[in-house]
Amino acid sequence: MNFDHMMPQDPFADDPNDPASFLEDEEQVPALDAHERAQVNEDLRIVKECKRYLAPRGMRGIFFLCEDCENTHYYDWDIMESNMRASLKGELPPVHEPSAEPDVHAYVTWDYALGYLDGLAGR
Repeated sequence: MNFDHMMPQDPFADDPNDPASFLEDEEQVPALDAHERAQVNEDLRIVKECKRYLAPRGMRGIFFLCEDCENTHYYDWDIMESNMRASLKGELPPVHEPSAEPDVHAYVTWDYALGYLDGLAGR
């Protein structure tokens, strides 16, 4: 069955000023080399450990000061894990953060999280 007659025509068909023409093509994700893949896998292992040991103590994730926008960003352990898995699959990580007003006391720096894990390991 042909449904072409039921679809509305594109109002910008053959229009050189089509607003969609100003959109950029989807960003291509460069493939990870062996070293980068190993690093992401190591970071993923660390995030899983952080989630295991820090989440029960009320630490939901990490925060960092973004040099580009000069704002603090907060990432839950699950968000970090999701982003790293996407990178390993060659996909763009979904960009998302917790609510607009996260409990800033529930987030730690990456260095703090690493130090905490080192302390548990007796290093």
